Amino acid sequence: MCFVAALLGGVGYVWARDRVLPSWERLPKSRRLLLIALTAAIVLAARLIANRHKPNAAFADVLAGVGVLVALALLGLYRLMSHRVDSPHARTFRR
Repeated sequence: MCFVAALLGGVGYVWARDRVLPSWERLPKSRRLLLIALTAAIVLAARLIANRHKPNAAFADVLAGVGVLVALALLGLYRLMSHRVDSPHARTFRR
């Protein structure tokens, strides 16, 4: 079972790297931000619908919201830190 999951994950990663990533990089920044926000909204809506009428629905909804906020914060932190590290490196090595 683990082999099948790893195989599917690896094939999905290679497909995304080769097909999706170049298309994503060609998109304007505003369109990328819109797609990220839309994905976060879809994830939250799906979690809210899936947790309806369950005894621990409030906790699961809060946990889903916090998870999306943490993912967005990590994405923002990655973008800030990669820019902060890349710019001195480019100046130092004249790229």
